[in-house]
Amino acid sequence: MERRWVGPIVRAAGWASLLVGAMLSASPGTAAQPTDPSAPENSHSVAEVQVTASKLDPRTLERVASQFTKSHAAASRSVHQIGRWRMDLCPGVTGLQPAASAFVARRVTQVARSVGAPIRAAGQDGKGCAVNVNIVFTAAPQQLLDHVAKAYPVLLGSSRAPGDAVSRHPIQSWYVTGTSVDGPNEIATGSLAPMFVKLQMGVDASTPGGAIAADGARVDPAYGPGFTGFGRTGSYLSKGFASELLQVFIVVDTGKVAGDSLASISDYIAMLALTRMDSLDGCNELSSIIDLLSSGCGDRHKPDALTEADTAYLKALYSSDLEMNLNVEQGDIRDRMVKAISGR
Repeated sequence: MERRWVGPIVRAAGWASLLVGAMLSASPGTAAQPTDPSAPENSHSVAEVQVTASKLDPRTLERVASQFTKSHAAASRSVHQIGRWRMDLCPGVTGLQPAASAFVARRVTQVARSVGAPIRAAGQDGKGCAVNVNIVFTAAPQQLLDHVAKAYPVLLGSSRAPGDAVSRHPIQSWYVTGTSVDGPNEIATGSLAPMFVKLQMGVDASTPGGAIAADGARVDPAYGPGFTGFGRTGSYLSKGFASELLQVFIVVDTGKVAGDSLASISDYIAMLALTRMDSLDGCNELSSIIDLLSSGCGDRHKPDALTEADTAYLKALYSSDLEMNLNVEQGDIRDRMVKAISGR
C-alpha cells in the first residue's frame, strides 16, 4: 500500500524566507537598495485603471480576452490545468528597507483580497503567517539564482526545465504547484528534491508516493510533465482534480527597474504572485501591467498599474471552475472577463 505523508507546507514555508535572507547576508553584492525608501502609500486602487477594453466591439473583445487568458494563465505541465491559490497566500519581502518591504507586501495582499484570492484575515497582511510568496529585491539576481539552484533548488519550483535558473527578466517568478484530487483519480507525480522534502515536508525523500501539502494537494514534481489526468468517470468536461499554487519565488533585479515606481513594481509583482504567466515578453491587444517590462510592446504606452483587463482576468480566475478540461477553463475565464469588462 502506498504511504502518504501529510506534511504541511504552510507550517514550514517560513524556512524559505529565512534561507533567502541568509543567502542575501552571506553573498556580497546581492543585497538590494530600496527602490523607494520613503514607501509612500500606494495611490493606485484596483478600480482606478484606464478604461480601454470596454471600447472594443463584442466580437473583438471576446477574441482578445481569449488571447489574454491564454498568455496570463500557463497550464500546469503535470495535469494540464490552470492553477490558482487554494491555501491562504502570505507575501514576504527581502532586500528592501522595512517601510518599502511592508509597502510591497501590503499591495500584493490588497490586490489578492480585491480579486477573491484566499488570504489571511484583514489586518494581518503577512504578519504572523507562514510566507509562501517570497519576493526578493537584489542587485545581483544571477548570483542569487546560482546559489539557490545549488543550495535550495526547491525555490525554483515544479514542472520546470532542468537548468531553469537564469535571470532573463527584470522581475521573474518560479512556482511550486500541487494537484488537488476530487474523486478516485490517483495523481502519481513522485517526490521532489531531497532538500525540499527535508525542509518543507519533514520526511525522507526515498519514501514512495510523493509529498502532500497541508490542504491535501499532491506536490507536483520538480521536472517533467508528470501525470496526465483521465477525467472523472462519466464526465467529458471535468477532470475531477485541479492545479493550485503552493509557493511562489519572485526575484526583482533592482538595476533593471530603477526607473519604475515602487507602486508599479508592486502591481507587477502582485500579478505574478496570483497567476502563473505563460510569457513575460508578449504584448496582448488588451493592456496589462505585464506590458510595463515586456520586450514585445515596443513604443506602445505602458501602464503603470493593474489595468481593467488585469483585474477582470484575476477576478475571473478566482471565480471559475478549475476542475474542467483546459479548453473549458479558458473559455469560462474568457467569458467572465468579457462580462466584467462589458458590464453585461
